Amino acid sequence: MASGTTVRPLRPEELDSALQLDAAAFGWEPEGDWMDAVVRPTLEVERFTGVFDPALDDEMVGVAGIFSKEMTFPGGGRTPVAGVTWVSVRPGQQGRGILRQLMQDQLTGLHERGQEPVAVLTASESGIYGRFGYGSAIRRARLEIPQGTALRAGLETDRVRVVPRERAFDTVTALYDQVAAAAPGHLRRTPEVWQSLYSDHSVDRDGATRLVVALHPDGYASYRVKADWNDRGPAGTLLVHEVCARTPRARASLWQHLLGVALVREVQHRRSWPDDPVVDMVAAPRLVRLAVADHIWLRIVDLDRAVPLRGYGAEVRVRVDLTDTVCPWNHGRWDLELAADGGRAVRVDPRADDAVPTVRLAAADLGAAFLGGTPVRRLADAGLVSGDPEAVDALHDALSWRRSPHCPEGF
Repeated sequence: MASGTTVRPLRPEELDSALQLDAAAFGWEPEGDWMDAVVRPTLEVERFTGVFDPALDDEMVGVAGIFSKEMTFPGGGRTPVAGVTWVSVRPGQQGRGILRQLMQDQLTGLHERGQEPVAVLTASESGIYGRFGYGSAIRRARLEIPQGTALRAGLETDRVRVVPRERAFDTVTALYDQVAAAAPGHLRRTPEVWQSLYSDHSVDRDGATRLVVALHPDGYASYRVKADWNDRGPAGTLLVHEVCARTPRARASLWQHLLGVALVREVQHRRSWPDDPVVDMVAAPRLVRLAVADHIWLRIVDLDRAVPLRGYGAEVRVRVDLTDTVCPWNHGRWDLELAADGGRAVRVDPRADDAVPTVRLAAADLGAAFLGGTPVRRLADAGLVSGDPEAVDALHDALSWRRSPHCPEGF
C-alpha cells in the first residue's frame, strides 16, 4: 500500500475530479458536451474507487472503476463480468504502489462481496496487468485491404442498402443481440453503451464523415469515410466501425460493398480479430495486411465460481497447481471436472496424493486460456504451463472451443 494513503469508494460529487485525473494521466482533454452526452451516462459512480493522500490535502492520486458487463462465454451464454475501467494514477505519483492498491482493493472486494467471479479489461499498455493475474484472453486485429479487392468467385452475395445510422439503429441493435448471444467474447450492450458507441459525436469522427450503415437482412456494417486527394486522384480511407453478420452470405455481401465504395484507396478495420473470415474470402489474400495485438485481458477472481460458467470442448478431469499471489484464495491445488454443459473446481488437500498427473500454471495464464483464445499447448511450448504432458493436453482440449473469442468494442 502507498504509505499513508487511503482507498475508498468515490462520492458522486468526486466524479469530476476522477475524470480530470484520468484526463491528466492519459493526456486527453475532455470536451464538455461529449462527456455529458457520451461518457457520463455509462459510468456507475458507485463502482468507482479512489486513492487519497492526506499528505497532499487528501488529494485523489488514483482512481479505478468497474462497468457491470455481461459477456458471452463458450457454451455458457451470457455471464456477468466486472469490466475494469478508468484505471489512472496521477502524474508524479507513479511508483508508490497506488496501482497495486487499486487492483488489490478491486479484486478483494469482488471476492468478499460475492460479485462477478471474472474481471476483464482493456489495457493502455500490454505490460501492466499480468502482474495482477490478468491474461491476454482475446486478441484484436487491424485489417488493411486495398479498395477494389475482389472476393473469391462463387461466394453468394446480395446488394445492401446504405442508410444513416439513425434510421438503422433499431435493426442494428436487434441483429447485434442475436449474433452476440452466441459469439464468445461479445458483450451485451445496454442503451447507454449503444448511445456511446453510435453517438457519432465530432470527437469520435476525427475528421471523417458521419457514420453510415450498410444493411443486409442478416447483418450490417457501419463505417465512415475520411477523404483525401493527391496528384493521382482520390486517396481516402474507409474506416470500418463494425461488421456484424449472422450468415456467410450476409458477411460476403457487406464486405463486397465495403471494398467497392468509390473514391477511397484503402479499407481499414481496427476492431477485427485474428480469425476474421474476410482473410479467406478475398481472391488475393496477400493483399490483406493484418496486425494482431492484445485486446481483452481476463482475470479469474474466484476459480470455484468461474469454472461452472462455460462449456468445455472435451470431458476431462484434470488436477492443477495454481499460483496466485494476488488472490490467495485461488492459490493451491484443484481438481477441475469439465464437460460440455459446464464444470466445477474442487479444492484438493495439499497433503493429497502427489502421484496424480498435474498441470502447473499461474493465474494470468489460466485467465489467458479461459475463453479458448490462447491455446494451453502454446503456453506450454512457451514454458509458462508445465506438468504431465497428457494432463496438459487434456486441459488444452477442454479449454479450446470451436470459435475463437472476439470482442468488437473497448471500454
